[in-house]
Amino acid sequence: MRLSNANYTQYKELQSFDCVQAMNHAIRRFLYTYGHELSESAVEVLKILSRYACDIVGVAFPKVETIAALVGKSVRTVQRALKTLEEYGIIKRIPTIRTNGKHKGGNGHNVYVIQPVENVKELPSDMPPVTPAMSPRQEASNADVSSDQVAQKLAETMPCETAHSRLNKKDDITSAPTLDESFTPGIVPEEFVNTVAPFFRSADAIFELYRRVLIAYRRSKLDKPLEDVIGTVIKAFKQTVFAQKRGRIRATFHGYFYRILEAMLAVERRREVGKLYDFLVL
Repeated sequence: MRLSNANYTQYKELQSFDCVQAMNHAIRRFLYTYGHELSESAVEVLKILSRYACDIVGVAFPKVETIAALVGKSVRTVQRALKTLEEYGIIKRIPTIRTNGKHKGGNGHNVYVIQPVENVKELPSDMPPVTPAMSPRQEASNADVSSDQVAQKLAETMPCETAHSRLNKKDDITSAPTLDESFTPGIVPEEFVNTVAPFFRSADAIFELYRRVLIAYRRSKLDKPLEDVIGTVIKAFKQTVFAQKRGRIRATFHGYFYRILEAMLAVERRREVGKLYDFLVL
């Protein structure tokens, strides 16, 4: 589907949520489920899009250069982040065609439609917001505005914010004592926590290590679920601890663990492919 780059009525038809609150809730659920797999840049880009998607709820159209400036990253980094978000299904990218000016008929900007992603976890009732609170601006009173007005609107739509998006300093818990392993998020298997905790008595450290597990598993393209190879994960961790004790790790513990696990999961994948080949031969 290709849209005109200055047709506000077409954009209204892409609205993906009834209200900003519903959009925010969908984004929070998405980040709660997949945030640990995303780069910091991807998370920040999604938050920027959500701030721009308050006029037509769920629909954002800032320039890539604008997003890059707001997150403090390069255009290429933002483009990679957008691609990742599209692959995860949280956004849909729709190109537009220029309808005026000397470049009429050429490629225009992209429109990003935030999607209500399926297969995401329900948020705990006591979980604080993951994204800043946002409120919609008043919608245009007349959808049939002029092309010049729409072009200006599309070029730099100002993000919508409220005073609630600013964290009250007295409520900031980042200065609290380090959280022990009992605070590790439920997404981390208990078996993994129990194995790692004697060496990393910190919820943050355990979660960061498990994030490497998720990345390695995802890149391995294994068919079997992660819980079926948790024994392999723990074996990789124990080998890394042994290497650390023997002074064999020259870089970082996390990096060494990732490389060991990546190699082990590659072996698991080759076994899967081999079994499939044997089945096809038979």
